[in-house]
Amino acid sequence: MVDTSDRNEVVSFYHAIYMASEGYQNRVAWTGNYNSEAAGAEGTVSAAFTGDVERRLNYLRAMCGIPANVRVNTGATVRLATDDLFQVPALTTKTAASQRSALMIVRTYPGNGGLSHSPAPTCVAWTPAAWNANRNGNLSLGFFGPGALDAYAKEDVMGTSNWNTDAGHRRWMLFQGSTDFATGDTPGAFTNNKILPPSNSLYVMPRSSEIDFSADPVFASYPPKGYFPAKLNTPYWSLSYPGADFSAATVSMTNGAGAPVTTTVVSRRAGYGDNAIIWQVPAAASSKAVGADISWNVTVSNIQGAGIPPQRSWTVTLIDPEKIAEIPQITGSSMPPTSGATYQLGAVAGAGEMQAGFFLRKPATWSEGAEDSPATTVIDRTSGGYPFRASNATYVKSGSKAFRLTFPSRYDPFINGVPEQIMELDRDIIPGAAGKLNFQFRRGLMTGATKLAVETSVDSGLTWSSLGSLYSGLGGTGDAAFQAASLALPAGPVRVRFRFYLSDPASALYSHQDYPSQPTGVFIDDLTTSDCTWLERTATVAAPGLTTFAFNAATAATSLSGGQEWWLRARAVLGGKAFPWGPAKVVTPSGPLQLSGPAAPPLSGANYNFVPDVTATGYKLEVARLGPSNWTEGAETTSATIVPAVSNYSVYSNLKGFMKSGKQAFRLGLSTTADAEDSFSINRQILPASNSNLEFWVRRGGMSKTNRLHAEVSTDEGATWTSLWNLPGLQKAEKKVLKQTVSLASYADRPIRIRFAIRNVAGGKNLKWNAKSSGVFIDDITVTNSAALLSRNESNVSLAASHVRLDAATAGQPLAHGATMRLRMRSITGLISGGWGPALTVSPSSATPEPSLPAGFAGWAETGFPGLNLSFDGDQDRDGVADGIEYAFSLDPAVSDRVPDQLAVAVERIAISRDLPVQREGIVYGAQWSENLGDWSSDGVEIVIEAGRITASAPKGERNRFLRWQIEQE
Repeated sequence: MVDTSDRNEVVSFYHAIYMASEGYQNRVAWTGNYNSEAAGAEGTVSAAFTGDVERRLNYLRAMCGIPANVRVNTGATVRLATDDLFQVPALTTKTAASQRSALMIVRTYPGNGGLSHSPAPTCVAWTPAAWNANRNGNLSLGFFGPGALDAYAKEDVMGTSNWNTDAGHRRWMLFQGSTDFATGDTPGAFTNNKILPPSNSLYVMPRSSEIDFSADPVFASYPPKGYFPAKLNTPYWSLSYPGADFSAATVSMTNGAGAPVTTTVVSRRAGYGDNAIIWQVPAAASSKAVGADISWNVTVSNIQGAGIPPQRSWTVTLIDPEKIAEIPQITGSSMPPTSGATYQLGAVAGAGEMQAGFFLRKPATWSEGAEDSPATTVIDRTSGGYPFRASNATYVKSGSKAFRLTFPSRYDPFINGVPEQIMELDRDIIPGAAGKLNFQFRRGLMTGATKLAVETSVDSGLTWSSLGSLYSGLGGTGDAAFQAASLALPAGPVRVRFRFYLSDPASALYSHQDYPSQPTGVFIDDLTTSDCTWLERTATVAAPGLTTFAFNAATAATSLSGGQEWWLRARAVLGGKAFPWGPAKVVTPSGPLQLSGPAAPPLSGANYNFVPDVTATGYKLEVARLGPSNWTEGAETTSATIVPAVSNYSVYSNLKGFMKSGKQAFRLGLSTTADAEDSFSINRQILPASNSNLEFWVRRGGMSKTNRLHAEVSTDEGATWTSLWNLPGLQKAEKKVLKQTVSLASYADRPIRIRFAIRNVAGGKNLKWNAKSSGVFIDDITVTNSAALLSRNESNVSLAASHVRLDAATAGQPLAHGATMRLRMRSITGLISGGWGPALTVSPSSATPEPSLPAGFAGWAETGFPGLNLSFDGDQDRDGVADGIEYAFSLDPAVSDRVPDQLAVAVERIAISRDLPVQREGIVYGAQWSENLGDWSSDGVEIVIEAGRITASAPKGERNRFLRWQIEQE
């Protein structure tokens, strides 16, 4: 039995038992012959298929709370009665009789004489055994096996039981004393334009010797009390009890909110299994699909019979068994060390197993093309009967194969229609703001009613939504060539599928069965994405009752590197069904120098923890301010950003046809015989990423073949240049403007400048200069996926530090709302600087509350250097500079880094000065002079603070004078 009051147990039971008998059409193995009436033409079915029927029957009985140990096709003999019109040999088995009955039912089609419980001998394939099975069985035309049992239970299926308001089919299946059943089945066929529907004959009426009344009688309702899959719901609800008298019983119902629901009693007749009352419920209560659980309360009153309870009340809650109410979540560190960490997950009650999956977020650089190698990451959900990965010569965009979706036949008797064909990308895609799915397709023979839909799911395939584009058939011509498609994707993670279907069941179609040598259907190739990443599942850990797990190189099946983005997701397995992954715990393993802290610090700054480098003797913190990179140099106006170095011509040209866009292009050429090099540089500090490209458009005019145009970069502010790309000259002008793309991957995270230069190869000669058309023309220059470096500042960090601070001092300027700041560190080992660690990008915000800290020196010490016990007059790093002075001049009290003042001597005054990134709160900046280093005075001292610098000056005097800072707290 199953506890129907436990939702998860009902879900688990559904997937373990009900779903285990799905797919029975592939296991029926019917051996009969539709074209014969001879003995044996009824054939047999496989033992596996019989097991499917038995499993489905016991599932329905168990859900209704009655004995669920009945057997099917045991070899038991038929039920014989003295009043039978036709007698059969006593040793005839129920199985043989039912099988003959199933053949007779379909052979009399399109008539329905075979569905009679007393079929006439004139029925095709009639035998006394068939008559006996019909008299004692549930009969179906259009369903077979477990599908027929569902139809009998629901009693609302056209052609099988929609007329059966007595619910006789259901009541015999749920007869509490039954122990033995038999099934006879034919799977249906479609040949030579002739439809033969499936059929079933379920032998339900037991012999008296087979009835078992040892179990105590119970009320059996349908739908049963508790949780119940809505797909098995019915308009005709029932309550049965052995021997009960329902003749005067009444039914009342309310919805989950307690509001009354109108019902109509449609039958109280006895004679079908156990006595029962049947009532019809309104459409809302008979729904077979629910988005959320929905409950209905039922009371049947005035039940009569000796020892029988007079009233029965229960609640039915209709559910979608593909959903569970508990979504497992993972908790733990968001920045574990690269050595790994332990995480916790919330187990789902009743789960047979809990799983934790490790997903590495990666660039979506893959292309799916149906080839043998590399193996495709596509799930084939077609119904077979044709090559899914097809090699039709002209229906492949690239490689040797393309995916194909077509109808195997014009009719499938199992579904009583045309089966839709589906292929699904087995990838979780995370689209960016401009994320798109790209593919090539070519339609073959497809009628206009045949459609290809591209759909996405954000709930791991539970529900699907169209991307908005349908591709309809073009008839018997199809596409002359492959077509390119590019569809915008919703926010992810998303899954993608292609669904090929017939929009109008009455319309004609092209099928593979009818045209086996023709390109029916649609061919799909070269599936890619743009502006997307995806989640690659590297490994899964699983165990019953799993509540903690380790995330490390061993469990993830790959090494963990600093800066990687991993999604840790959990899911429950109930009844063998793995439910969708729960919400992700996004983690970034932190290697040495990995920074962590607020993404939007207040304008006063914030602390950032970092992972120490055990080999370091100190550190450097770099704070860079980044700007946008949405620039394109197009030569439309004279710009200070362009720095030309040319001879006797303008770097700007309006020669028609030589620009990509606008009215001008840049021009470079060698205008005299002695000219060896001309150039122009772009006055921008550019910060490329690993996927950045330098893109520009070029058209060559008349040039010597020994002239070459170079695209160059500099990493040292233009002191030296490196050529990344070059193009030789043409003596005759080029016919069109061509796009050029140069990778900057090797310069990722390094500030660069760009320039274009034209040079003559040594020994070459320049052509005669044409003032209008000589040289090479360049337009629309840009660097993709980059940032602009507006400023950068480095600070020393103590080896003992566990964090660094972003503030005006370390940034070299006050923090501004909305600015983009990049923080990164590198190790110092002795005198050797290591490479930069992972960068952290943050944006200060005026909306972020300032921390409640003491003002002035105390707040600086507590915020920036907790644990160092700084004091205004102390000297934590023992460098001879008091902590208060380090505060005043934005130095690091944990690092011995004395920065000397700059001295200036004029005719009448002497001065000292130094950088002052921040004028500190609570500080009085002053200075003193002395002639003997013993007596000090402030007479005549002037302090000037401007442009990030402080200067103290004093009269020169007649003797040598010394000048020092005087820093006091207010």
